[in-house]
Amino acid sequence: MLKTIQISDIDASNRLRPINPTWVSAFAEQIAAGEDLPAIEVVETDGGYRLVAGGHRLAAHAKLGLTEIKVEVLPERFADPDQALLREIHENMFNYGLTALDRAVHLAAWREVYERTNETDKRGGKRRGKAATETNSQDFAKRFSLAAAEALEISERSVQLAVKVASDIAKDVRERIAFLAIADTMSELLQLTQQTAERQRAIADMLAAEPPRASSVAEAVALIDAAPKPITPAAWERLSDKFSRLKPTEQARFFALHRAEFEAWLEANR
Repeated sequence: MLKTIQISDIDASNRLRPINPTWVSAFAEQIAAGEDLPAIEVVETDGGYRLVAGGHRLAAHAKLGLTEIKVEVLPERFADPDQALLREIHENMFNYGLTALDRAVHLAAWREVYERTNETDKRGGKRRGKAATETNSQDFAKRFSLAAAEALEISERSVQLAVKVASDIAKDVRERIAFLAIADTMSELLQLTQQTAERQRAIADMLAAEPPRASSVAEAVALIDAAPKPITPAAWERLSDKFSRLKPTEQARFFALHRAEFEAWLEANR
C-alpha cells in the first residue's frame, strides 16, 4: 500500500548498511530536480513505522528539509524482525552495488537469520555429544554457504570469506573504514581479520587519518611493528628512581640501614 507519511514517524535505526553521504547528496540532487524516486519500504509498528528499505532516500529527503515521504507499507508479516531483515538484505544485495565490506556484513546477517530459522536442524535432532554438535555446525555452515552462493551466483569460498570478514573485524572498526578504499578490497579486509581488535583500531586510525599515515593494512602493520618497544628499567634503575623521591630523613635511614655495604663500596673504589 502506497501512502505519504511524516518522516519523523519512521524509525531508521539499526541498519546493516551505513549511510554514505555521497549517495545521500546524489539522491538529494535528484529529488531537488523534481525526479520521482521509488517509494521507500516501511512496516507499521505501534505508534509509527520502521524502515525496511530505502535508508539513503530517506536521508536525502531529510537533508532537503522535507517532512514527508512516499512509502510502501509492507504486509504485516514484515513486522517480524527476521522477515524485515531478509527484505533489507535482498533489497541491498540484489538491487544496489555494495562494497566488499557491506556485502560481508549483509551475508553475516543473512546467516544469523538462517541460523534462527533452521535452529532445530542445526542442532541435529536427537543426536547428542560434542562430536555430533561440531559435525552438525560444520554441516550447517556448508549448507548456508551453498544456499547463499547459489542465490548470488558466487563461489561458496567467497561466501565463507565474507562471513569471516564481518565476524572477525570489530564493529567499530567496520564503521570507521566503511567509506575508505579498503572497504571494497577483499584482500585488505582479510589481512585486517588477522589482527587483534586493538591493532585493527590502530590500523583504521592510520588509514582514516588526514592525510593517511598508511595506504594499506600491510603498511600500517609494518609501522606499528617498527615502533620501538618501551624499555623496561633494570632493578637498580627502579630502586634509584624510588630513592630519589624519598625525603632526606628517609634517605638517611636508608644509608644507615645499608651502611656496611656503602662503606665497603667506598673502600673498594678509593
